[in-house]
Amino acid sequence: MGTPIALPIVLIGIRSFLSDTGQSLPLEVIRTLGLPEVALAIGTLLAITCRRRWTRDDLQALLRRAVERAGDILLIIGAGGAFGAIIARTDLTTHLAAGGFVEHMGILFPFLLAALLKTAQGSSSVAIITAATMVEPTLATLGLADDTGRILAVLALGAGSMVVSHANDSYFWVIARFSGVGMTPMLRVFTTTTLVMGLTAMAAIYLLALIF
Repeated sequence: MGTPIALPIVLIGIRSFLSDTGQSLPLEVIRTLGLPEVALAIGTLLAITCRRRWTRDDLQALLRRAVERAGDILLIIGAGGAFGAIIARTDLTTHLAAGGFVEHMGILFPFLLAALLKTAQGSSSVAIITAATMVEPTLATLGLADDTGRILAVLALGAGSMVVSHANDSYFWVIARFSGVGMTPMLRVFTTTTLVMGLTAMAAIYLLALIF
């Protein structure tokens, strides 16, 4: 019964460990099956086949519940991702560097930029990747061009990606919908907690920057 859940995880995990250099047919097949959208589709089909007999009403009810639970979440995620892409396209770091603001911020700049992107579009991974590409050209200006500075910048990006999780974050809705918690308690407790987590992590990183 756990195969529809475990198999996509296994396929995605195997793909992540494969080298991109091999071009043989078996490797290409495994890479294709390990794509998240393909692996999840396989898991969905397996879940459907676990029940021998489906009626039209059963399928309609199942799909309706899925849309009710996940449809608005997907719309929010898509809108947040589009907004984050717009922010990235504005070349914010160039404008800030031209104004002379960046050089005085040091380790705080990666944190604030990742926090801005996370809060604006909801995805931590997108926030880290986008912020990293924007911060990298400014490392010398920030005084973070050496190995220690780069490590501290990466840690600051990670701390910023926690701030803050709210209604445009898919994980926010996963917790809210599947635990039955309303939006107001989630904003009051979960969102506040992510803010405290990010600020606490950044405070520890700032102390490390002072020491090293």
